[in-house]
Amino acid sequence: MDTKALNAVLCAFLLVPLAGSVAPPHLSEIDSEGLQLIGQDQQTTAPVQAAVSWADPGPWWTWTSLDSDRNGIHDSLQTTSGPVNVGLSYAGKITDSNRFDLALAGHDIHLEILSVDALLIGDVDASEVYALSQLEGVVMVERYGSLVFYGDVQTPAVKARNSTEYPVGAWDLGVSGHGVNIALTDTGVDNEHPGLSGKFVAGYDAVCFVHSDPQCILSGGREDDGSFDPDDGNQHGTACMGMASATGLEQDGSQSEFYGAAPNASLVDVRIGTDVGAGPFENYLLEQEFYESAMNGLQWIIDHKDDAWPGVDEANHGIDIISLSWGITSHENGGSDGTDMHSRVLDDAMLAGVTVSNAAGNDGPDNDGLSGMSASSLSVTVAATDDLNTVNRSDDSIASYSSRGPRKDNGDGNPLNELVPEVSAPGTNIVQAEGCVTSGGCNNFLGGDASDNTYTGRGSGTSYATPAVSGVIALVIEANGNLTPLQIKEVLKQTAERRGEPSAPDVDPYWNRDFGWGMVDARAAVALALHLAQTEQTDTVDVSLQNHLLGLTDSNGTINVTGHAWGQLGSIERVEFRIDGGEWQDATYSAEPGEIGALTPFMWHVILDPAKLSEGSHQIEVRAMAEGASSLPVLVTVHGSASSATDFTVPPIIIVGILVVFVIWVASLTLVRLRSDGEIDSLISRFRKEEDSVVDEVLEAELISEQDSE
Repeated sequence: MDTKALNAVLCAFLLVPLAGSVAPPHLSEIDSEGLQLIGQDQQTTAPVQAAVSWADPGPWWTWTSLDSDRNGIHDSLQTTSGPVNVGLSYAGKITDSNRFDLALAGHDIHLEILSVDALLIGDVDASEVYALSQLEGVVMVERYGSLVFYGDVQTPAVKARNSTEYPVGAWDLGVSGHGVNIALTDTGVDNEHPGLSGKFVAGYDAVCFVHSDPQCILSGGREDDGSFDPDDGNQHGTACMGMASATGLEQDGSQSEFYGAAPNASLVDVRIGTDVGAGPFENYLLEQEFYESAMNGLQWIIDHKDDAWPGVDEANHGIDIISLSWGITSHENGGSDGTDMHSRVLDDAMLAGVTVSNAAGNDGPDNDGLSGMSASSLSVTVAATDDLNTVNRSDDSIASYSSRGPRKDNGDGNPLNELVPEVSAPGTNIVQAEGCVTSGGCNNFLGGDASDNTYTGRGSGTSYATPAVSGVIALVIEANGNLTPLQIKEVLKQTAERRGEPSAPDVDPYWNRDFGWGMVDARAAVALALHLAQTEQTDTVDVSLQNHLLGLTDSNGTINVTGHAWGQLGSIERVEFRIDGGEWQDATYSAEPGEIGALTPFMWHVILDPAKLSEGSHQIEVRAMAEGASSLPVLVTVHGSASSATDFTVPPIIIVGILVVFVIWVASLTLVRLRSDGEIDSLISRFRKEEDSVVDEVLEAELISEQDSE
């Protein structure tokens, strides 16, 4: 071999390390079939997450921010003088001894809110507040809040009904709200309206305000068996129910486009407001009455959530959803922290099995924390978007009036429950079902009804976004009746269309203070609920286990599904996946330290060789696991390329390797042509010193042998 030839070979050898800079990342097989792959910078065990510090913060009154000096009196009462309406919260179940103590002190009990161990006693002088806080069992004295009622395109925009923009809606999946009861707590509903006719299954008048409906007084007071049907003297309630479940029918039987999100859902009409709406009022007695009525209505729902309504099919027994298009103003500086009495009632309803959808409020971007009903820790709080009167969601923005999060910190150490609102929906310029009070030819106070009314006017507010979400919840419940309220809330959050940059990335990488976890997507939510039912995973879902898709690459010779997972209360043990409903297998993970911080997401990967998957589409399902419980699954569709089990394919990495070798060979030949023998010898000599001594001896022997032959 001549010197140039030898030098060309050696140059090629020296250039081989450069192959790593142009070759793809190293992947190796980790299963016997060679289907699953792992990158060289990945590991097969999930990182351990540090424990959270708020798992057991103790009783709520020991950490609430509404009582900064821990004297058992809400801060807003500390400087109050004169008459004030108050309620008392107790450390446990209210006893006859507690009732006797109040009577002995000269106070009447207006209402017992047993779900949260509280009594409403109404009007007292502020000078008596301290003495009330010292009564046996009392842990908090709280001031009443004031009730405030907060609003064609809406239904297709939430992807309930299909449209040209979104050809497949939730209704196309076989759901419409059938068998689901929505308790609309509002100003009553004129359910004779053509679009609401036949929906009423039960009702309750928590107000019994004679000016609105003398029948309540004439009948001897409030009927609590569900038989009373309250009328709407304000329009607000009828409009909201229409947005939740109107069928769109007109008086002549023709079909309009003004559907609600769940057109076959049924109505439980709970009236807590009247023709004069709700506060704030100059009339102190009305403020008291409406607050007590609201609390009374909510307690009635909890007490009757499983009732068999007379004359109603079994499918429509009980109460499934509470829709609240109103709020309670807070007297606390910076809004409520969710430990107020009425927020705790909503939390109890959620835990009791009734899903609560409530309005975020209309205080705009400058609100300092959320007040009243929107401050509940467990319910689904709804923000409003402006859809610009188009179905297409790409141009939607947060409505200027929609209250922003987060909620005021409640002091329990858990940053998660301050992340409200949860979801958003269209609430601006929404067409309303017309109540009797709004039509010149109709007045239900004079014996008329809304049977000849249509859909008219437009309104805006988080009031109108909320019933749309209530309708979506009805669709989800019909799809999977075994979901708990907290699971339903998580389904809505995970399937929502993300909007806005994360507002609290150290707590949750997706939540935004304007939109929550995003704009509600009825079709996606129903599809996930159906999947959980069909695969029998509902009972294992733990809402504290978070698992989210980050990306999918299904090209260039590999399938790479990437996501991240974390636990809100503890560590994730593993992330697992399956293909087309087959056996579960462990995912792989980006390398992490031995322990990561609380609420810190870690990356997981599912890397597959498409040549080992049969040709066609395949569903990959990924979930996080901890102590036998699972997160909501992530579902993606990928494509295999193997036409049969016997097909021979050349792995892409081999093709790349051949190309790299060819490039190196050409580079070596070019170097030999451009350089002299002496230059090449000099270059090689510098590298020889770094070679193994055995290799050096072989090279020298070859050179000596060539000189001897001359």
